[in-house]
Amino acid sequence: MPEPLRLQGISASAGYAEGPLFDLDQTVGSYVGKETADDEKAALEAAIGIATGRLTAMIGMAEGDAADILEFQIAMLQDDALSSPAFAAIRTGLPADTAWRQAGA
Repeated sequence: MPEPLRLQGISASAGYAEGPLFDLDQTVGSYVGKETADDEKAALEAAIGIATGRLTAMIGMAEGDAADILEFQIAMLQDDALSSPAFAAIRTGLPADTAWRQAGA
């Protein structure tokens, strides 16, 4: 039997974790910028809507704290205080993906 894969890093909290691992630094795809700032704004609004829908679907499969965490994520996505900087950056000419990442930094 092969040795288990062991990865080292900094944990967010103490304890044991098991499940899929995602490399957040690895780019899975690339964003193709839109023609206008209005199109970029629409793209970001659509992405927020899709993420909200997926999180909502996940709540139906979650229980207790997990459902609460997902509900919190939805609240963050819908919070204008968090999305407004991204929309403002789009108005200055940034593409939606860059604007969103910078707003969350």
